[in-house]
Amino acid sequence: MYHDSHIAQVLHDEHLRIIDLMNRLEGFTTGRKAKNAPDLDNAVASTLLADLNAELQGVAGHHFDFEEKQIFPALTAIGDVAIPHMLRQEHDLLRNLSEVMLPMVQKARGDGFTADDWGTFRDLALELVERQITHIQKEEMGLLPVLSEVFEEQQDGELALLFAEA
Repeated sequence: MYHDSHIAQVLHDEHLRIIDLMNRLEGFTTGRKAKNAPDLDNAVASTLLADLNAELQGVAGHHFDFEEKQIFPALTAIGDVAIPHMLRQEHDLLRNLSEVMLPMVQKARGDGFTADDWGTFRDLALELVERQITHIQKEEMGLLPVLSEVFEEQQDGELALLFAEA
């Protein structure tokens, strides 16, 4: 989709991975079957919680930190302060939500969900899904399309490698 910018393509691919996880999380926490705490002996549930655990532990944070340190300063330097400001606020909200959810996910992976834990987890999970999807949409529409104009080809390639190495 963003073939003219390597870093935009890398971030887009990362967005697709996160969207897949959010779709699986939404399916796990909605519908008739989601009224009761799931059986974590189920491979699908176990895999989802492992993937969510990894995401909350830092994968998303790596993505956010990279944008804040490598991309936002370049946008600010050319006078675009609105996009970095808005996205940084959303990153902070998503980080806070991740910090609240991570201990719940870790506890559930070891002990399962109690009825109360499951209700709280479902509410937080659906909030995470909504906020992540909305955030990704903003980045896809407002951030990624301008990256080919912000970075020269060599710098663009270096950023893509830097992201992959971290």
